[in-house]
Amino acid sequence: MNHGPLMPRQLLAILNALEDGIFITDLKGRPLWVNQASLSQLDASAEHLYQSDVYRLEEEGVFSPSVTRFVIEERRPVSVVHRYRGKDYLVNGSLFHLGGDPSGEPDAVLVQARNLDRDVLASRSPDTTQALLDHVMHQLKRIRQEQVATEASPASSSRSPRYRRCLERLERAAASDTTVLLSGETGVGKSWLVNRLHQFSPRSDKPLIHVNCAAIPEALLEAELFGHESGAFTGAHRDGRVGYVALAEGGTLFLDEIGELPLTLQPKLLQLLQERQYHPLGGKPRKAEVRIVAATNADLAARVQDGSFRADLYYRLNIVPIEIPPLRERAEDIPGLANQLLARISRRHKRRITLERDALRALTHHSWPGNVRELENLLERLSVFCEDDTIGIDDLALDHPELVPASLADRVSLNSSRKSFCQTVGESDGQSDGALSLPLDDSRPLPERLAEIERQAIDDALSRAGSTRKAAQDLGVSQSWLMRRLKRHPPNSSD
Repeated sequence: MNHGPLMPRQLLAILNALEDGIFITDLKGRPLWVNQASLSQLDASAEHLYQSDVYRLEEEGVFSPSVTRFVIEERRPVSVVHRYRGKDYLVNGSLFHLGGDPSGEPDAVLVQARNLDRDVLASRSPDTTQALLDHVMHQLKRIRQEQVATEASPASSSRSPRYRRCLERLERAAASDTTVLLSGETGVGKSWLVNRLHQFSPRSDKPLIHVNCAAIPEALLEAELFGHESGAFTGAHRDGRVGYVALAEGGTLFLDEIGELPLTLQPKLLQLLQERQYHPLGGKPRKAEVRIVAATNADLAARVQDGSFRADLYYRLNIVPIEIPPLRERAEDIPGLANQLLARISRRHKRRITLERDALRALTHHSWPGNVRELENLLERLSVFCEDDTIGIDDLALDHPELVPASLADRVSLNSSRKSFCQTVGESDGQSDGALSLPLDDSRPLPERLAEIERQAIDDALSRAGSTRKAAQDLGVSQSWLMRRLKRHPPNSSD
């Protein structure tokens, strides 16, 4: 009997015979292959799945939530227990190499779903079933805590003593259930820090619910936050609505822009903090087991003084205050942060984009009024338009001239001119006509003389090549560099 390698058809037959659901997607969440067990678990047709993606399927309720999405966004393995359509599933998701170089970047997500009711809990009493489920949840929680403990702390990677103290304070506060108040300018990364706090907390296996108090209209905020019963007010949902507090049960409720909370709602939030109790609109009081984390870019102490924020609520929120320094006050972190953000952008764009040293130095000298968010948005924009996968000082000067100090811009321009000059003179060696030279009796400053040489070199290359792409190759520069130079000094019209 021949025991050679299995053929693809045989492998597919084996995967379809498994009782575990197998769901494979690309890194954009588009299904690539689904076995029969997974189709049965999801109660969906293969045609519908293949014409959709996990984000749309999550909106439709096919996934609640999508483990694939977690794996794509967090770039790490995820293990959870889901209850879906009355059944409990142990769902494991991970990145893997579907094709190409096994040592390169993963290109797909594999999710495996096992029916715990059938495989682990069959023929057992309800008490034993619950005990086994609690055991599984305990194991998953322990695994997650071990993963978090072994992850490199951002405090150790920061070079700013002030920011390290901020992160160390946050990670120590995470171990308790104490209310935390984060303050700092817009864009300093408050949401990221709350995610970090939740990961290090004993509630890491429970929900983290983010509520932006400034983004919800005042008339709807109470119903969104605390929920409402059927018919509680005109226009209320027929079946009522579960509020964010209830959704965060057992986990963390993050109230961003807490300074924008209306005065009428502040006593109700105070009741939640002090008594662990709240009132849905039109309903009876309910208990809540949630941890509150709040954040603001406003001066809450000043708002207490002017009467727009309750003093008792402020003191109740301000048990563990953590002030996040703006980016301009931790400039030593900008190089590492920029490279970290660019690595994330590179994975999303599926290209390896790098920063030249001079460009990185220019970023370090900027004041960044928009903080980390401004830096990330700039890098995202530059990564879209850089053609040679390298962001240089010219890219910065073209997009944001104010980011490039005058002394650095002059030096880079001079270096570029010298490079073009040397390349052009090298190409002209041995030619009797068209050779470029630097007249010794020219009284102009050297940068102006080199700029003239550069302009002539570009004109000559364009006239010979007939296209910017070929001209850039002849000059030994990128096409994007050449296009920027043409904007700076167009070809002579007299030629």
